[in-house]
Amino acid sequence: MSRRIRGASQSDHSSQSKADLVARIKSKLQSVDPEKARELGGVFLFNIIKGTSVYSWTLDLNKVIVYEGEPDEDPDTTFTLNEHYFKQLVFGKEDPRVIMQAGRCSVTGDIMRAMKLEPYIKLD
Repeated sequence: MSRRIRGASQSDHSSQSKADLVARIKSKLQSVDPEKARELGGVFLFNIIKGTSVYSWTLDLNKVIVYEGEPDEDPDTTFTLNEHYFKQLVFGKEDPRVIMQAGRCSVTGDIMRAMKLEPYIKLD
């Protein structure tokens, strides 16, 4: 029983849906320097797994936009991870390199560019 109580009393981050988090990332993107974002550039696809379903969203730094779903063109980088590690990543609870090196997140494509995404996807 104490286990359940501890889980229920964790920070409110765990109760936020993937779509809510993506909406917050989209909002955050509006406050970044668009020229700096375009300088990094690239299209990043995130596939977030929960059970048997996959929620996909895209961060397009060429156009400085975020949207649900996959991009029309092939992305420069694709991240595939479960919902728990996605939340760890966006709330800075775990270092992105640790998540990737431990095999908790599959990254294909431009990994060097992916390592520079933190300012665009990390939430406070």
